[in-house]
Amino acid sequence: MGLALLLGGCGGSASDDAAVTVPEASVTDAGAGAGAGAGALPTDLPTDLVLPSQTASAQPTPAVTTGIGALRGTLVPKHFPFPKDATPRLVSAEAQATTVALSGVTADDVIRYYRQSMPSAGYTFQQQNIAGGQTTLTYTGYGQRVQVNAGGSREVTLVFTGG
Repeated sequence: MGLALLLGGCGGSASDDAAVTVPEASVTDAGAGAGAGAGALPTDLPTDLVLPSQTASAQPTPAVTTGIGALRGTLVPKHFPFPKDATPRLVSAEAQATTVALSGVTADDVIRYYRQSMPSAGYTFQQQNIAGGQTTLTYTGYGQRVQVNAGGSREVTLVFTGG
């Protein structure tokens, strides 16, 4: 039947009287590896297709972890302001949250800087929380939430969520 369609589509002809026999494929041993049932596809053959088991669900962490280049492909917008002497270090980058630590600046300087720069950068102040010597400023903008954590015994961090 398939031959008749192939010849018919290519301008050839197939006799209606000629019987076309297509042998049935045997799948009894194909994929007889661990847990494969009859008709299962083999999983141990080489392929250049990316299989679902080979893909990661989270975004890959960049090879560079320090500096502005480390923030590419994360939730940190390109236009996000950083204090002049701050060096950002990527702590974690997931699909819905990115954490960045800042070095080279004091906690007080970071709090003062972000209180002044976030509104002009297009972010809206939401709240301030002070506990255990640490100040947390929360802003929203560009479809995300940004928390600035500074002070106390912890490092200065920025946490981006949403996106």
